[in-house]
Amino acid sequence: MTSAKLVQISKDIDTARCNGNWSAIPELARRYKKYNSEGTILEQTILAEANLSQLCANKPNNYQDDEPGKVGMEDRFEPEQVKLVQQQLRNAIQFVDPNNTFAIQKEFATIILARSHYESGEYEKALEVIQTVSFINDEVSQGYGLVLFLQARAIKAICYELIGDIVNAVQTYEGVESLIAEYSSMKCRLWAEWSETALYRAVLLGLGNEEIMKTSSLLELIRQYQKITTTQPTHWRIEKRMTLTRHAIRFTSNIYRNGRYILPAGCAPDDDERQMFIIEQSQLHTVYEKMLYQQVPMPKAGQINKSVLDFVDQLASDFELIGTTTQDLRGFKEVLDRASQRTFNSPSITRHLFHALYQLGEYEEAEYALRSYLYLVGLISYGWEEAHKHGNALAIDQQGISMAIPTARPDLSDENTKGEHDSIGDIKNVEGEKIPNMLQVLMSAIKMYCNDLAKSVEAVEMAEIAKELYQKNKQHLTADIAASLYRAIGVAYGLLGCQTFDPEVRPTYHEKALSYLKQSLEINNHSWETYYQLALQQAEMHDIGQAIQSITRALQVNSSHLPSWHLLTLIVSCPVQGDFKQALKTCEIGLQQIELKDDHDESEQFMLFQMTRTWLLYALNGPESALTSSEILFSSFGKIAVIPEASQSGCHDMVLSGSFGNLSELQGQRRNNNRERSSSSASKENNSKSNELTAPSLRTGRARSASNLASKASITSTGLLSDGAKNHHHGLHLFGSRSTSRKDKGTDSLQNSINGNASIQSLPIEPYDMKVNNSVGSLQSISPSVTSFQSILQPSHIPTKPSARAVLRRQRSERILSDLWLLTAQLFIKLGKLDEAKKAVEEAEHVDWTNNPMVWCILGKLLLVSKKDIEETQAAFDKALVIDPYHAVSRLELAKSYLLQENDQMAEGILDNLTKSNGWDCAEAWFLLGEIYKKTERLDRTKACLFYALELESTTPIQPFSILPRFI
Repeated sequence: MTSAKLVQISKDIDTARCNGNWSAIPELARRYKKYNSEGTILEQTILAEANLSQLCANKPNNYQDDEPGKVGMEDRFEPEQVKLVQQQLRNAIQFVDPNNTFAIQKEFATIILARSHYESGEYEKALEVIQTVSFINDEVSQGYGLVLFLQARAIKAICYELIGDIVNAVQTYEGVESLIAEYSSMKCRLWAEWSETALYRAVLLGLGNEEIMKTSSLLELIRQYQKITTTQPTHWRIEKRMTLTRHAIRFTSNIYRNGRYILPAGCAPDDDERQMFIIEQSQLHTVYEKMLYQQVPMPKAGQINKSVLDFVDQLASDFELIGTTTQDLRGFKEVLDRASQRTFNSPSITRHLFHALYQLGEYEEAEYALRSYLYLVGLISYGWEEAHKHGNALAIDQQGISMAIPTARPDLSDENTKGEHDSIGDIKNVEGEKIPNMLQVLMSAIKMYCNDLAKSVEAVEMAEIAKELYQKNKQHLTADIAASLYRAIGVAYGLLGCQTFDPEVRPTYHEKALSYLKQSLEINNHSWETYYQLALQQAEMHDIGQAIQSITRALQVNSSHLPSWHLLTLIVSCPVQGDFKQALKTCEIGLQQIELKDDHDESEQFMLFQMTRTWLLYALNGPESALTSSEILFSSFGKIAVIPEASQSGCHDMVLSGSFGNLSELQGQRRNNNRERSSSSASKENNSKSNELTAPSLRTGRARSASNLASKASITSTGLLSDGAKNHHHGLHLFGSRSTSRKDKGTDSLQNSINGNASIQSLPIEPYDMKVNNSVGSLQSISPSVTSFQSILQPSHIPTKPSARAVLRRQRSERILSDLWLLTAQLFIKLGKLDEAKKAVEEAEHVDWTNNPMVWCILGKLLLVSKKDIEETQAAFDKALVIDPYHAVSRLELAKSYLLQENDQMAEGILDNLTKSNGWDCAEAWFLLGEIYKKTERLDRTKACLFYALELESTTPIQPFSILPRFI
């Protein structure tokens, strides 16, 4: 009968063996033999195993150079070193046991004997010994017996691999994985060690022999490896874990891109494949980053931590697959910030940072990152910032700020081009930053400056740097890069032409734009993007016939591109092409072709396209038909209305309409002050009005016409042109009881938008270390039940102010809604419903009175039609010019008001300035200027102006081409 003490000693032996506590084995073996005289087999087995294990503990590892298909091994023993151990084990196996009482112990001793041959490099002998082992599952379902069972399978698989029998090795490794998965609750040191050893070799073998090992098996091996290792301390076998995790990240990314990704075992077939991939890949990156920063030291000056750069490059590549939200981008930016602390002025880190900031819409920070990157790779110098500000011509940006246009760099001939490492300046190419990466940054910068910031000078400067870099290295670059680059250069020069006022210089920039776009087509004549850009450039140059051909080619390749249909509609609306009926038909076909995606910019373009349709309906069927169409526009506006972020709530409230209240003061001043105007006094007037426009009135991105989300009942309107104490807001009632119904519809629409987009303020904020620990823990159960996982892309810091992109989108949203009301006001004016028109302008006032000069311009036209005092009308136009001193429509209307006063001198001055600047293509301005010349008998100028006005009139669309996206 077994004593309780013997049972306890047996348990202690099993525990010591499971945990690798070999120093305790000699004493436990002595006590076991003392209380069990028949325990010789176990005594000799554990003593031999302890000696063998202690010998193995001193082996140096050789895993630093491991890669798929090539895995290192610890140094092998000489057979003589384990001879005594083997003899001891053979004695235990051969011990006389007539009743097979200790058969299972002999099986265990046989496994350890096989291990001794394995450790001494006798792989075939080890396989031969293991083949003699046979177990009953119940005998090895727990304790150290289960560990030895795993050990036997692992040794068998590794020996097959090392003797070159890859097929049997793969099959045996798959059996090892199944065993580990079956006993996933097993927790002991040696179980983890043998599991890691087998799975590590299995994964690298599979990665090097993908034609033999199935993708599903390889993925399960990787998943099992991560489950086993993440239960251990981070420093445990860290080099091997980093090697395998790095290769696993690449493999998983590649198979997902190739459509071969397979869900984890246990997942339902209808589980979201991409979501599961995002979880897995994010976990792998999270684990790898934490291990990486435990191994990588802080850099010294000029030192490159290549492992950090490789990690960031891989994560950046995977980000397009696993990054789905703005918060992911913020998390990625934090990863880059951490990486920058372990590198020294790294160009590649700075490159990724620029792209991340640009995608986030943090344009100011992106510009800083751009300058840093260009300096680090030697494309600009310290003196560049000052030198590029000097030029012979001036361009005017959207804020009316003059910018010097630097001198263009000359094109380089093939004879002047040099090698890859010789470009602008001396490229500091310590990290081996590649030319295509530099060009990609420059092209992204061009797009940012063209589309988002409308800074043509900076866009052209980036274009010129990119052009010279390409021309000096073009023998190493593909045709696709060249085509994309020349398209970007053409777009930059096209914008510069639009923002340049000098009539002598402007045509040269438009010609350059045309030339570069045609060069792009010569390289790649199948790019619909280039055909769109070429058509837009030709249309702006009033070459309508060529523009029609180009945009038709673009639509033949991509018939679902909304701006292309819009551009075609605008081109067809030009009088030289026929009538508005064909333009409307084109518009209707385009609207049917478009399938709107969940994209803010596309929704904006869709709204603008519908506004063009409304203008076409007005031109064909009159204002009544256009008003009916307007109802659709208001109901559609909720799709693009920008919801204010929580951080903005304190500074962007519903507009207070004191702005138009200021006009009542102007009315009194105009009645009591009948002075003669001059250009100098007009300038002073504009300055005084700018103070009025900067009053601390607050406004919202959506006027009451859309939703009145804020529901600020306490905020009242002083009313446009209202009388004294009666200043309060009245609904317009354009479509029945519209003031109330519009509010309800808009609120519902926008509320749905809010519910569909989680606020960034609602996301959990945790320190990075806590975040990583949680991620590591969650790897223990990669399954559909993972709900608490926090990705590497989960940001720990939420910004307290909106991004520049959010601000710009809000402004565009306000502008579109304001323009909708102004469109309605103009239709009412055409119908003679001046009261309704006044109320529509009042609605526009509530939305965007400080940034939209058309609010004041339409007010001026309304006052003119209402037979108000002409000076009141001119005051409105003046206020429009305070907002935008170069606003062409307001300048034109102001000139026309002077003509009504028979003040031809003032009108001529305004029109002459207008036609020499951004109003160079305004047909009406040229016509009026010709009429003034006619009155003063300057016949040559009269003839030139009138003929040019006629030419422009025939090529002027129903809406300006500038409403289309500049760069796609």
